Amino acid sequence: MAEKRLDEFVLRLHPDDNVAVVKRPLKIGTQFETGLTANRDIPPGHKIAMAEIPEGQAVRKYGQIIGFAKIAIRPGDHVHTHNVMMKDFGRDYQFCVDARPIDYRKDVRTFQGYARPNGRVGTRNYIAVISSVNCSASVSHYVANRFKDLRDFPNIDGVIAFTHKSGCGIQTGEPNQLLQRVLAGLARHPNISGYVMIGLGCEVNQIQFIVKDHKLDQPQPGELAPTFMTIQNAGGVRKAVETGVAAVQKL
Repeated sequence: MAEKRLDEFVLRLHPDDNVAVVKRPLKIGTQFETGLTANRDIPPGHKIAMAEIPEGQAVRKYGQIIGFAKIAIRPGDHVHTHNVMMKDFGRDYQFCVDARPIDYRKDVRTFQGYARPNGRVGTRNYIAVISSVNCSASVSHYVANRFKDLRDFPNIDGVIAFTHKSGCGIQTGEPNQLLQRVLAGLARHPNISGYVMIGLGCEVNQIQFIVKDHKLDQPQPGELAPTFMTIQNAGGVRKAVETGVAAVQKL
């Protein structure tokens, strides 16, 4: 049988490990250039012994003890619950002992980002289609999907639909207020350059209340004016999609 490259079949996570993780199905009798031979079939994700592990000795993975040999384990054995046991042992909880200080360059104060009003900075330039209610999720996706080809819109990173499964019969008070805060936060996120918010029209989580409570109709100087719309006022799904697409194109 031709010898195989060990690194094609197993992953050894730490130099001190006496077991390695099998990456692809390993058949009994498979021989490697290192001299290791698989003693049985081992499925992916399971462990193979890389060295002799005497009975009672530690089994090491990630450079840490994960158990102890229940019986003597030979190189090439399948290492699993049938031959590994747990027992008490001392642990050394040293966190970040390998951390090294980083020399920061104090003269570098710029990066390629997007300046937003009030000093905010984005690392992306997206347009958002935000659903106020689960009932408008499909329309929001239909609108965003019209902009999959960005060749005509080279200055944005994409149009994203933000949808959820609430807002229709949601409990008033804190549950509804929480949803509104999340939606308003999406609208004002520095990675969002502009947005369209779409509702159904008869839901508990009315767009008009989100706008009023979070002052979304008062854009800051330099902000793009958003569009707020409902499917019912637009005249149905098809017309709502066309209205939403036109609103995105204006941003």
